[in-house]
Amino acid sequence: MALRLSASALLLLSLAGLAFWPGYLSRIQAADRYTHAHAILGTSWLLLLVVQPWLVKISRRSWHRRVGRIGLLVGASFFVSGVLMAHRSLARMTPEQFSREGRFVYLPLAMAGIFALALLMAVAWRSAPAIHGRFMAATALPLLDPLLARLVYFYAPPLPAESLHQVPAFLLVGAILFWMSASLPDTARGRDALRHFSWTVVALLLGFFIVPHAAGWDSFTSWFRALPIS
Repeated sequence: MALRLSASALLLLSLAGLAFWPGYLSRIQAADRYTHAHAILGTSWLLLLVVQPWLVKISRRSWHRRVGRIGLLVGASFFVSGVLMAHRSLARMTPEQFSREGRFVYLPLAMAGIFALALLMAVAWRSAPAIHGRFMAATALPLLDPLLARLVYFYAPPLPAESLHQVPAFLLVGAILFWMSASLPDTARGRDALRHFSWTVVALLLGFFIVPHAAGWDSFTSWFRALPIS
């Protein structure tokens, strides 16, 4: 599990350059400080996911704990930067853009929530290695959507609907959650916690197709946009 997580994080890092080249890296000077901060923190988190399992594998548990304390700060900052970047995108919209696109702030907020929940669960179950490792792996799941959606958008044939760009990442997240639950030893602690987390994530992902079009969501996005936080 440890080496598999390190390898997966390295794969995500390598694909990130390809995914974010057209919209960000190729015009990096035009991006605002919120985007830069989010990109740096996201990269730092993936590097942490590479290093931490490797430290466990080579039995450097004291260093694993030290790096983990730094990781809490990085993770909390990454969550905050995601919320601020979502708010900034709304705040910069014209009224016409906001009426068309503002509702879709649901997705970045949901991904930030999934990341925060996975991190909190990893901390809560830090004394149970099997479940702790799975929750740490789950912190990478919200990174799959912005990465795969961009790969599909920039490098695959056009899709008939914009929302379909999210489908590959959502299906992959579901498959990974199923595998993590199925591969958890029967005697391991935390099976119920992982199952409840998995169903919560699935509900939040399915909400992307429902909540932005639901009554009352426009009121929330208007309230969120008006907050003086970015």
